[in-house]
Amino acid sequence: MLTQKPTETNKYNNTLEFETVLNHSFANYKKIVLYAGLALFVFLFFFVIFLSAVSASIIGTENINERSIENFQKLLQTKPYIWYSTGFSILSTCLLSPFMAGFYKMADAAEKDTSFGVSGLFSMYTSRQFVPIVAVTFLIGLATNGLSLVFEEIGLSFVGLILTIIISFVTLLTIPLIVLGNCSALESIKTSTTIVTKQPIAILMLVIVAIIGTFLGLFAFCIGVFFTYPFLISVVYTIYNQVSSFEETV
Repeated sequence: MLTQKPTETNKYNNTLEFETVLNHSFANYKKIVLYAGLALFVFLFFFVIFLSAVSASIIGTENINERSIENFQKLLQTKPYIWYSTGFSILSTCLLSPFMAGFYKMADAAEKDTSFGVSGLFSMYTSRQFVPIVAVTFLIGLATNGLSLVFEEIGLSFVGLILTIIISFVTLLTIPLIVLGNCSALESIKTSTTIVTKQPIAILMLVIVAIIGTFLGLFAFCIGVFFTYPFLISVVYTIYNQVSSFEETV
C-alpha cells in the first residue's frame, strides 16, 4: 500500500527513473490539458484586462500612446522605479500563486481518477494552505528578484541570473509539498532542496524536457502555451508523487 509522508525525508523513494516519470507525466497531462488550458487562458485573460483597466484609470486613456509606453519602460529601468516594478511583480505573483497551486490539486485528482471541477482551482484562496503558498512565493520571489537587482547593480548580472536559476530549481517542489504534503512555507523550502539536491541531474533533465514542451506552445500563435504549460505542472507533480511514495511496512 502506498502512503505519502512528505515531511519525513527518510521515507522518500529517492530513485527517479527518467522514462517512468516522463510516461506518467504524459498520462497525467492528457487528463488535465483541456480543463487546465482553458482555465489558465480565461483567468489570465481577465486578469490582464483588470490590470489594464486599473492602469488606464490611473494614467488616463488619453495619455496612453506608443511614446508614453516607451518612456514608461525606460522609467522602470531607473531608480527607484525599478524597485517599485520588482515589488509589483512579486505582489502580482503572490496574488496568482494560490490559483496556480490549484493545478497541482487538479493533477493529483487526475492521477487518482477523482472528479475535480475548474472551480476547485480557486479553492486554495480559502484553504489553510493559502498563507504558506503566498509566504513561500514571496520568499522565493524576494530572494530571486533581490539577488538579480543586487548583482545587476554591481555589474554581475550573469551571476544573479545563475543564482536565480539555482534557487528556482531547488525550490521546484515547494508548492506541491504545501498543497499535497501539508508542509509549512519554510519546511517546504527545506524539504524541496533536500529532494532536488539528492538527484539533481535526473530532475534537471525532466525539467528541461518540460520547459521545452511548454515553449512549443509559442508556435501556436502563443495561445498554445496555455495548453502546453500544464505539462510542466504534470512533470513537477509526477516528480513529487514519485519521491513522496513509499511502501508502507506492516
